[in-house]
Amino acid sequence: MTDKRVRIATIQFDHKPITGFDQFAAQVVHYVRLAEDANCRLMLFPEYLTGPLATLDPDWDRWTAPYRELFSGLAKSSNMTILAGTHLTEKEGTLYNTAHLFLPSGELFTQEKIHMTPCEVDPWCLGRGDGVQVFDTPVGRLAVQVCFDIEFPDPTRLAAEAGADLILVPSATDDKQGFWRVRYSCHARAIENQVYVVHSALVGGLPVRFLEQSVGRSGIITPCDIPFPQGGVLTDGDWNQGMAVIGEVDLGLLHAVREGGSVTPRKERRPEAYFVTTPGRSIKKLK
Repeated sequence: MTDKRVRIATIQFDHKPITGFDQFAAQVVHYVRLAEDANCRLMLFPEYLTGPLATLDPDWDRWTAPYRELFSGLAKSSNMTILAGTHLTEKEGTLYNTAHLFLPSGELFTQEKIHMTPCEVDPWCLGRGDGVQVFDTPVGRLAVQVCFDIEFPDPTRLAAEAGADLILVPSATDDKQGFWRVRYSCHARAIENQVYVVHSALVGGLPVRFLEQSVGRSGIITPCDIPFPQGGVLTDGDWNQGMAVIGEVDLGLLHAVREGGSVTPRKERRPEAYFVTTPGRSIKKLK
């Protein structure tokens, strides 16, 4: 029988000013080595991971090549699948908040953030991504929902219907209200779709507008059913501390509870029944 267990490290990356790219790289390597020593096969860094580089030069495009080279080499040398948080990438003159997924084979996949927060609209003027990517990786089929994206049910549902068992959520939130919006949404998506949701939170702060303070803790969220932890949290970090949060998931359990769990929301979903009627008015159906 194929072992469907995957050990995961989700990083609380501590944003702090740096004096050069080498200092940023050393901080990244530190966490990769921790994950490697713990025999992890998947690791996740948070949103706006490369923010410290903007304190050296705000031209984000300058850092794209060294950032990708760093993580490509680490994925190969560690034999891990690494979601390297997000980095702002330029396309046709517009910047996009882009998650980067590096495979040990050397392949690179990307997912642009779909939904923008107010500061990403103005003053940052970031572009909106379209479409949900579903990736086949050595640790299974997965999708990425960047921070605010996880607060919308439809993208995760589409990814789950396409076979994703793992939803990776790199996030950056500047207060506890923002953190809990993301975290409670992770719980909802895990319950609705009977998937694991891996949340990586940015902590610390930088002298960069809207990155002055990041609040949170990383964790691995499960469905709420008998084979899983009672509160739906496999593991959780300590508030606002730079650290690696490590846990092991069993993908086989997901398939078991989808077929015969205490409740089976994926089997019982009835889109044909989701409509609103108002006397004397037309019917509004949910697509």
